[in-house]
Amino acid sequence: MTTTLDMILVVDDDEFQRDLIGMQLASSGWNNVQFASNGDEALVQIGIHGKKISVIITDLSMPGMDGPVLMRHLAQLSFEAEIILLSSVQDEILSSAAGLASAHGLSILGVLTKPCSPDELHNLLISLHPRVASVSRSGAQEIMTPERLAAALVANEFIPYYQPKVDIRSGKTVGVEALARWPNAAGGVGPVIFIPAIEAAGLSDEMFFVMADQVIADMVTWRGMGIKIKAAINMSMDSALNLDMPERLMDLVSSCGLHPSDFVIEVTESGLMVERNLAMETLTRLSLMGFVLSIDDFGTGYSSLVQLTDLPFKELKIDGGFVRRASTERKAEAILRISIMIGVNLGMDVISEGVETAEQLEFLRSCGGTIIQGYHLARPMPFTACTEWLQLKNESCSQEISA
Repeated sequence: MTTTLDMILVVDDDEFQRDLIGMQLASSGWNNVQFASNGDEALVQIGIHGKKISVIITDLSMPGMDGPVLMRHLAQLSFEAEIILLSSVQDEILSSAAGLASAHGLSILGVLTKPCSPDELHNLLISLHPRVASVSRSGAQEIMTPERLAAALVANEFIPYYQPKVDIRSGKTVGVEALARWPNAAGGVGPVIFIPAIEAAGLSDEMFFVMADQVIADMVTWRGMGIKIKAAINMSMDSALNLDMPERLMDLVSSCGLHPSDFVIEVTESGLMVERNLAMETLTRLSLMGFVLSIDDFGTGYSSLVQLTDLPFKELKIDGGFVRRASTERKAEAILRISIMIGVNLGMDVISEGVETAEQLEFLRSCGGTIIQGYHLARPMPFTACTEWLQLKNESCSQEISA
């Protein structure tokens, strides 16, 4: 954790609480901290320090500009800091405030109830991973013209980084998810920026098959080394609307001597509402061919249960936001438990994303969770590093999980 470069802004009208949080942060190694007593003062601090502020810890009930209004202003400023809500209000109000922040497009790192313990705050902050995108959205728009994106796709500049999926019962790695990265991009443009730009440019099919080609080749190498796992590839709903896509993917897989069942196609739930009939045809045909369909970010979109009923999904991925919030929020815990129960009773593999601490892992185990994915086990890695992880670290991971 690089605390010398990251600044935290604490917004709370209670001086004692500000001092307490400041001491807790200092004990965790965060010494670059600024304070504000309400939203108005927070905006002044943001005007002074700008992007140096990477985390904002804010109360909700404050005189003058309160927490919800502050979040609206942060959204209007397109301010890209992680938000921690820390308040003594009821859990339902905290959950509602977290939902409001998400609706504004803000990134919620966590929700804590006052008084929080030093460990609770520390665990949230150690889960703070480096930003995937290190340039502003406005600056990135200048880099990512449709012509530049198309040229990058032709040149295979987008490559898969792999994040393992581990069964917490056996400790064995059962699969990996291929996540698109663009290491050649000027300024370190990340997928939260370049993926929407690719979709807007009408290049989703090209991106899917650029990734699929590389993942299939890597799977052939792993099979030759005796590494037998499934590889998941993310598919935009734009690709699901391409009715020729299943045959093309099937040809690629079979020409390399692999089987459709070796691959998981992950589809984001919220995208399933667009031109649903065409998407259903493509997804049904992929399933008939033997590909495993996964509903990604379960619980964050619309008509979740309808999607599970109408489409042949075999895997359910619980959004990492529920995992992070479940240990402190009653509603998030209930949703997490119910989601696991639904998936298990439907005979689906259930993967919990965003597992970043040992406490989260044990909490998932108590909820009946089986397969996990997240920084607690491994960050996304390029092929060579992931191969080493699969070969050398699976045994030590097994010992850690099974302990």
